[in-house]
Amino acid sequence: QKQPKTSLDVLKHLDAGSKSTPDEKDAGAAVRDGDWARAEIGQLRSSAMDTKTIFSFCFVCNHNDVWSTAYGCVMMIVAMFIQTVIPIVIIATLQPIADIDTAEGMYSSKACPNRSNGLTKTIGFFLCLYFITLTISLCTNKLRGLGFLKDFVNLGKWREMIVVVGIASNLLGMGAAGGAQYLLFIGNGGKSYVILLLQSLAIQFCLTVDQRLVSDVIGKSTAARLGKVSRDELLCNGVGIGAEGVVCPAEIMSRVKKLVDSEKVVLAMVSIVGILWSVALAVCM
Repeated sequence: QKQPKTSLDVLKHLDAGSKSTPDEKDAGAAVRDGDWARAEIGQLRSSAMDTKTIFSFCFVCNHNDVWSTAYGCVMMIVAMFIQTVIPIVIIATLQPIADIDTAEGMYSSKACPNRSNGLTKTIGFFLCLYFITLTISLCTNKLRGLGFLKDFVNLGKWREMIVVVGIASNLLGMGAAGGAQYLLFIGNGGKSYVILLLQSLAIQFCLTVDQRLVSDVIGKSTAARLGKVSRDELLCNGVGIGAEGVVCPAEIMSRVKKLVDSEKVVLAMVSIVGILWSVALAVCM
């Protein structure tokens, strides 16, 4: 095969490689599939190490250290409460829209009064678009990192359950935060642009609280421990990913495909629902 000689050739080679998928069938398909899987694993590992959360800290912390274990357990409860319980309480109580006078709006509905002016609707729409972007970013970084730890790094059932709880908490929190922001924006109704912005920032905090609870020192220690337990040769109980240019083990390929496909489904759902949600909020404010 002709080797690239210029920077442009290298860029074209990289672009062509990024379009390759495991479905291609030709003489070198198995080798290319293996290289594709190894590249994906490298990105997944980077996501796990870069987006340190209280869940990943608990996943690799020394459970013989009473203080680390106690801190991790307490902070996990704090993170899950802020991520899920607070937004769900806002939705369940309908508190933000409780004092709306239905006579004010066009549709005589507290959930969709349509009483705000054009500027308020525009601000609300763009804040919602930012919320969607943040949610997608969390899916492509934090959740894929946690997914990598769950599927490829086996440290026992109890530690795996920590990661499962973290994934569930984040997914539930994303949905609940979206519903809570809808009610908060509807309830504000253009009374204050500053409050509108603060409400948006508060909801964004709910999505990232599990990362904010990890200090810089703890984060560096967590990343170092994650790097040691997720080396290539240790993945999937020692199956490993093989060397570059050779066929990747079937178990690794299967898990990579499953994780990548799951990510695509989640991102598609978040994008579609998010855009519809933004438009509905702009109309109903």
